Amino acid sequence: MPDSLRSLSDLPVDQPGFRILLLGDVMGLAGVKAVTRLVPELRERWNLDFVVVNGENSNGFGMIPESAGNLLRHGVDVLTGGNHTLRPSAIHSVLANNPRVLRPHNLGGPKTPGRGVGIYENPKGSVAVINLIGQVFMEPSDSPFNAFDTLYDQVKDQVRFVIVDFHAEATGEKVTLARYCDSRASFVCGTHTHIPTADARILAGGTGAVTDLGLCGATDSIIGMEPEAILGKSLHALPSRFNPAKESVHLQGVFVLLDEQNGMTIKVDRVDIPAFP
Repeated sequence: MPDSLRSLSDLPVDQPGFRILLLGDVMGLAGVKAVTRLVPELRERWNLDFVVVNGENSNGFGMIPESAGNLLRHGVDVLTGGNHTLRPSAIHSVLANNPRVLRPHNLGGPKTPGRGVGIYENPKGSVAVINLIGQVFMEPSDSPFNAFDTLYDQVKDQVRFVIVDFHAEATGEKVTLARYCDSRASFVCGTHTHIPTADARILAGGTGAVTDLGLCGATDSIIGMEPEAILGKSLHALPSRFNPAKESVHLQGVFVLLDEQNGMTIKVDRVDIPAFP
């Protein structure tokens, strides 16, 4: 059973390997503040080599250039996306021009701005980050399994580490993709539901996986939103504006230690740290 890291000082820093922090969906301004406050300190204290954050809800619904830039300036190496990534349209130029901001590869068509894979140089070895989206209970998209095959074949001879962010609703689909990637990807993390799962593990072929990272945002909420509006809609069918909540803000995700020789997972620990204790 993996450990759960609940403070800045919980993680031993003397374990050799490639040290990655993967964080769940950034939810609104509270989530952005949590990441920008904690990630720079975590990079130093935990001696992190690489940080990947799902930023698609950093503006509540979608991501704007200002929030993306703020996150990238505060220790985040790569921002991944999901079903809200293409709205608002202001982010389109960022997706088209900044290789550190990804959107799901299998969402959209040839004219959709952005990319679903990036290769990033690191002193310990090059890293590929692949961003995919699920098909079950989601908007129409192409097969994430075929997309992974295509992208993996493109990058496998250029990199040592392969990280997959699979933005999907159904747990079964997430677990299935992780199994499909086993022995090829270094780590497969699920995002989208904002609920952290307790199944962080290492599969038989050496690939690490977790069904959902959780969120960076308010945990005193309904999946990051203020509860009152969602309760009103659920109980009375009243149209309501959903706003990101602001109370009990946490940073949720996983710390992953990868083998510097074969790129596979050595260790995975859950991360759940109060941002403003």
